[in-house]
Parts: sequence; C-alpha cells; structure tokens
Amino acid sequence: MRTGLVTGKEQFELREVDDPTPGPGEALVEISLCGICGSDVHAYAEGWPYAPGICGHEWVGNIVAVDADVQVVGMGDRVTGGLAPGCGQCPECRADHPAYCSTARSYYMGPKAPASGGFAPFMAASADRLVRVPDELTDDDAAVIEPASVALHAVRRSRLRAGDVTCVVGCGPIGLLVAQCARLAGAGTVIAIEPDAERRRLALEVGADAAVAPGAEMREAVNEATGGLRADIAFDCAGIPQTIQQSVDMVRYGGSVCIVGVTGSDAVIRPNRWLFKEVSVDTSLAFTLDEMRAAAGFIADGRISVAPLVQGTITLDELPQTIDDLATRRNTAIKLLVDPTAG
Repeated sequence: MRTGLVTGKEQFELREVDDPTPGPGEALVEISLCGICGSDVHAYAEGWPYAPGICGHEWVGNIVAVDADVQVVGMGDRVTGGLAPGCGQCPECRADHPAYCSTARSYYMGPKAPASGGFAPFMAASADRLVRVPDELTDDDAAVIEPASVALHAVRRSRLRAGDVTCVVGCGPIGLLVAQCARLAGAGTVIAIEPDAERRRLALEVGADAAVAPGAEMREAVNEATGGLRADIAFDCAGIPQTIQQSVDMVRYGGSVCIVGVTGSDAVIRPNRWLFKEVSVDTSLAFTLDEMRAAAGFIADGRISVAPLVQGTITLDELPQTIDDLATRRNTAIKLLVDPTAG
C-alpha cells in the first residue's frame, strides 16, 4: 500500500510499504480520513526525527480484521486511537505514572510502532489503544477527536480555575479547541489572540468572548477585561518560540501559563520576569484514552464544535504539496483532512 511519510527536513514522500496484518492483540483499521496535524507540518519544516507511526495520527476508520483474542473492539467498529493504557510493568508504571508508560509509547512511536500512520489506507494497531467513535459523529467530526483530546488534556493539565480570565495564544486547530475546553472548564472570559483576521473570526464563532491581534490590541483587551491586572492564565498554542515569553508577559503576578504548541526551535525567555512575577509554567502533550472518550462525547453533544475547523479534504497524491504549502503559509487552512483511498 502507499503511505505518506516525513523523511527529512522539507522532505515528504509517498512510499510503498507492505500491507499490514493484525498481530496478537491487534486490529486492522481501514482508514477513512486522517487530519493533517501541526506537528506533521513542523516535523517536515524543521526536520524532526519523526516516527512513521505518528505521521498522520488524527485518523478515523473501521475495523476490518481483528485478532481472535481481542475483546475490547470488534469487526466493523468505527474507531480512533491514541496511546495505550499503562502496561503496569515498566519503571514509569511501577512508579505510579502510567500516563508516561514507556511500553505504551513504544507501540505508538518506538520499535513496535506501525510502519505508517493514518496517511495510508490501512493500519494495524494494538486494540487497547483504540476508542469507539460515537454513532452521532460524521467521519469529518471524528477525525477531529484526536486534536480535541489534546486540547482537553491541556486544560486539565493547566491551573485554570472557574472564573479565570483566560488568554489563548494562537488560533490554529488546537487553540480553537483549547478555547472551547477552557470555557467547558469554567473560564470566566476567553480572549483569543491571533494575527490572522479569519482565524479571529472563527475564534468568535466557536465561543471566545474576544478575538484580538497581538500587540497593542491584545494589551487593551486584557487590561479592559481585568482592570489592568492582566490575565489569570494563558495557553500558548502558537507553536512558535516568540510567544512563550509573550504569554508569560500577558499574565498577572502569580498567574500561570500552559505551553501546548510544539516547536523544535530554541526560544528566548527572560527568567527574571518569570521569577519576579512568580509565574507557574506547565506543559501539555497528548492525552489519555479516557480524555479521548470524553472529547468524543463533548463533540457528539455539541459542547465542542469542530465542523467550522474542517476546511477541505485532499487525496494522498495531493498531500506532499499540501504539506509544503502549509509549512510555507501558502495554504492557511485550519484543518485539512486526507482521504487515503481517494483516487
């Protein structure tokens, strides 16, 4: 079968790989759609050592074969997936940190990972890392469960408290989803900060109280919302080095920042400002399967809106050029989906 893979800095290839077959404890998923993640684009642009199993990880599909001993999912189930639960045996699990299980990660991005991610017609995956998709969701909606889970995990990892004035920096898919999850968690005021006017419009559409450009407009909006105190918390979802210090600057003394956006580039920070303000900084990556199930439920009942984020579907043949266009900002779509079976 053909699969799309990041193979180096500014290198994206369509390669032929062996058709996968389910091994012990695995299911074979026929991929319906797979979203292009910002990390796919960053890996291409910055040349990360990018495991094939995570190149295309925002997928939804149907189980077409399954190992006979598997009980958690069955033939025909529509599923998506993330990291498997903790194994209970590795050093992380024995230290009561199952969310960081090294065995589970090895099945996702290590030596036991699939030969490709969701930019392919099929994937063999450990059945215990699969989550059933609610019947109410379209495939387009279901392809956004994974990034919605990332956003939900970030809010749960953060120090957000009910009533907080909350800044969301960067209104790509994750930022737009974090804004909604922050509202679900009780944020009093959500201010989206984004230079692109269309993305600011989308932030308002999905429930932000204000959407402003960085700089003077941002400072005015935050000061107005807080009487000059500044924000209680900022979620840095931009994935660029400059915004890390900017996010710290926009919160109050004793405030907090949660870094969600990912970049491999070095960032310049001013530690004396962090120290003087006693700012707390948290980071967030990925999610648990329970959070994935919760995110799917929030999309199904309308508490998280994902339809406005999806702005087109492409084929595998179009994927290499599209990845380059996204990396160079010739294409500024919020979320594009790949149909790996389309001609």
